Amino acid sequence: MKNFNQKIIVITGAGSGMGRSLAVQLAHSEATVLLSDKNEAGLNETRRIIEQGKKGKCKTYLVNVGKKEEIDAFAKQVLDEFKYIDVLINNAGMAIGEATLNEIPLADFELLINVNMWGVIHHTRAFLDILITRPEAAIVNTSSVFGLMGIPGQIPYCVSKYAVRGFTESLRLELVKTNVAVTCVHPGGIDTDIARNGIHYKNKEQAVEHFKKVVITSADKAASIIIKAIQKKSKRVMVGPDAKLIRFVSQAAPDLLEGFILNKKAELEQAMN
Repeated sequence: MKNFNQKIIVITGAGSGMGRSLAVQLAHSEATVLLSDKNEAGLNETRRIIEQGKKGKCKTYLVNVGKKEEIDAFAKQVLDEFKYIDVLINNAGMAIGEATLNEIPLADFELLINVNMWGVIHHTRAFLDILITRPEAAIVNTSSVFGLMGIPGQIPYCVSKYAVRGFTESLRLELVKTNVAVTCVHPGGIDTDIARNGIHYKNKEQAVEHFKKVVITSADKAASIIIKAIQKKSKRVMVGPDAKLIRFVSQAAPDLLEGFILNKKAELEQAMN
């Protein structure tokens, strides 16, 4: 997809972070961006920024991506009005604070899976038939570096992001004979509010402060990397130098990566106690 001029693009989780940056940059490329989020104030701010730029078109929708009925209603509304879309970016997601498997309430586990995994699947199913009819189209799903490695105390998040990775890579092979390019995105530490807005059980402020210390890549930079990946029809993209390093080490020396993770976890626990 060489350019986005006059393309119709759905972006979930567009009320902040990478979603907002993607929306602004794609609108600047004169695309029509259809933006969803459950945060109305955040959506309004994204729309305000886009309208100041005076390029592209923007429409916002209040949608909880953890609820299938809201996704289906959103997709119907979009297709009734615009008839088709060219790009679907499944960006919305949520985080969870550190807790062991037995400490996490099952309801929270299910909530995170509904948002991070089922939200991606339901959106894809809702728009797939129309995407296949387009001369060129793209589906972009956001996994994580936590979809490349297991992290103790982060089982629900890792489960959801491994699932997105598996779903996306399998879908890409199913669609290989179509005009739909499928890209799996693996961000490293991105400077967004995902940690602050997540579910926490203890030491929230310390956890958020630690997250802010380890992030490497801005949301704007992450968005530009993802947009280039869409243009190149990349199968997968590592967002940030940390993501590239983690992917390399996970393939070349998995035992070394495991030891590093356990050491870092011990250091973090000591710092928070």
